This record gives sequence, structure tokens and C-alpha cells, in this order.
Amino acid sequence: MKINHNCLVLNLVAVALAMNTVEVHAKSTIGGIVFTNSYLEQSKDINGNKITNSVLDVANNSRFRVRWSNEDSVSMYIEMSLRDEDKDTLRHAYGKWDISETHQLLVGQSSTPFAPLNPNVAMIHNSGQGYGNVSPSRPSQIRYTYKFLNRQGALAIALVDPNKGELARDINGNKTAGSRETKIPRLDIGIAYKTYNWQIFPSIFVHNQDYSAGDKLTSFGYSIAAKTASGPFTLSAEFGSGRNWGNTRMSLSGSDAGDNADAIYDDTGRKLADNDNTGYWIDVGYRFSGEYLKGAVHFIYGSLSSEADNFRDIDSTMVGVSAPIDLPWIAKGFRIRPELFRFEDQDNLLNTTQSKTIAGVQFQFTF
Repeated sequence: MKINHNCLVLNLVAVALAMNTVEVHAKSTIGGIVFTNSYLEQSKDINGNKITNSVLDVANNSRFRVRWSNEDSVSMYIEMSLRDEDKDTLRHAYGKWDISETHQLLVGQSSTPFAPLNPNVAMIHNSGQGYGNVSPSRPSQIRYTYKFLNRQGALAIALVDPNKGELARDINGNKTAGSRETKIPRLDIGIAYKTYNWQIFPSIFVHNQDYSAGDKLTSFGYSIAAKTASGPFTLSAEFGSGRNWGNTRMSLSGSDAGDNADAIYDDTGRKLADNDNTGYWIDVGYRFSGEYLKGAVHFIYGSLSSEADNFRDIDSTMVGVSAPIDLPWIAKGFRIRPELFRFEDQDNLLNTTQSKTIAGVQFQFTF
């Protein structure tokens, strides 16, 4: 059944307005962001052939959002992509109850406590997806958060939908190992902690699967992230490592290492090799302010690798500059972001390399 996307958005607006009018003690907020990308893209295939294209496109992470809250510290948030052709139009949809100053319950679809930071990459491979960022994106979950006193941080534990990720595949990419069983949810645990001028984010996850052919498959990961600032300078970075990320919910698609991050089986369902995955990125920024504008320049490097014994050894890397610039005193809500990035995929077993370079500007309107 095809859902009329425009009607759904209009209905959300109507409901939010009605609740804002009828419920005296409740409040709602309606907003959205539109991103438009304009850039030149030059790609080079494994044979060294160059292809150059001009792109002008509304980005698929343009979004509409509505938030409700009431006097009992209960709230709901919904965020949807504005692109009809986007396969996953629902970005966030959750309810949240702030039980007390230190306890919170969240149920629905949102980001998890694992690997919470993102580098400043906007126009393609958004947030470094597939090229160093190891975020699991936004799965369905039940999450409890304990907030430390004195605003020192928080501990979050989430039971996550375990039925996402690639089914077991053989070396040729064919599904194998029979049907999958996921008897318990995936578990994500993360901590955010402030100390001196740093914020530190350690986290882990584990996801177990059983296959009718007899093999068990475990995906797991651990991550450490940090960010700080001193004067005009900013620094953020994240490192994550683990196993069989392609067989669980991760936001890795779009790179060779990300698209080949799952365990390898033979055609009888016997596991030949686990896939070891490592991703990291670093973002160094410089903030500036002028008479009419303020912004920052970010220098970013990231890498994702997938290795499975003698079957697979792939590295996907990115390097570039992103400069978000706001005009808060003359055009509030308007941002331009010049970007220059190079993305490279290298298969170390086949000794082949493919690359892509983009240069352009993203336009952003936020309300």
C-alpha cells in the first residue's frame, strides 16, 4: 500500500495545531529543514576512467518535525524526510517520559547510545556514513537513561530491534545458512561524561543471531568518542571497532567497506570467517565571527575497514573541508556550507582503487 506522503505531512501539521489550541497545558512546536546541494562530482573507476557530473538536488535528509509536551513531563517527537522517493521516510518517532530529575524512559525510533557523535560531512555520505562514522542510525528501541547529578553526564541502556542488518551471505553475496532467529534484542549501552573541558562518550553493543543451519552469529562493537573546544578551536573524534557490523543495524552503506561488512559463509551455511570492522574519524575546527556572519571551518579525515581472513580486505577513506556559515543578524535560519571532499575505496586483495571528489555548496533553511 502506498502512503500519500504529502497528506501525511499535512495531517501532522493539522494535529499539532489542534493540540496547541485545545490543550491548555500542552505545547507543540512545528519546524523543518530544507537542504539543497549544488556541486561538481568527479569519479574515477578501477580502470582510471574519469567521469564528471554537475549535481543540483534537494537532499534526502531534508525534514519536517513536530514536538509535543505536557505538564507531566511526557513528550513526543516525530521527524520525517521530505523526499517521497526516500526508502525510509520516518527518521524519528518516539515518546519520552522524564520520570524525575535523574530518570528518563524513551520508547520508539531514534539514535541509540552507541557512537553518538558525527563529523561535519553534509552533501554526500552525510555525517561520514561508510567512511569512518560507525553510528547504528535510528532503530526502534526501548531506552532508559540515568542522568548524573550536577549535569556531569548520563548513562543510557537500550534494547534495540534485532531484526535489522544483512542475513548471512556466502562469498558471492547469496543468502545462506537458512532462516534467522533473534531471541533477545540487541543491547546498546553508552555513557556521556563531562570532565574539565572535555566531553567523553564510551559505548558498546552486542547482537546475537541463530541460524537454522546450525551456526551462531554475533555482532558486537565498542566505541570511544570525545570533543572539546578552546577559544576559536574545536576538536571532535571517534573510534570504533568490532565484528560483523553488516549483520546488524549500522549506518555504513555507500562505501565498499561498509557494503561488505558482514560475516562470510559457504553455500552450505558453514561460517568461513567473521568480518573485523574498524572505523574512525577526526574533525578539527576553527570558529570565526564577522559583522554579518559567523561560522566555522572543519578539516575532516575518516576511515572504515572490513577484513575477513583471506576473503576480504577493504579500506574506505575520506578527507575534506566543510565550512558552515550562518547569517544570524540579517537572515536568521539561512546557512551556506561550502565543501570539498575526496572519498576513496581500496580493495587490498584485488589491488584496485576507486575514488570520488566533490566540490560545491549546500544551502540550508531551518525553521
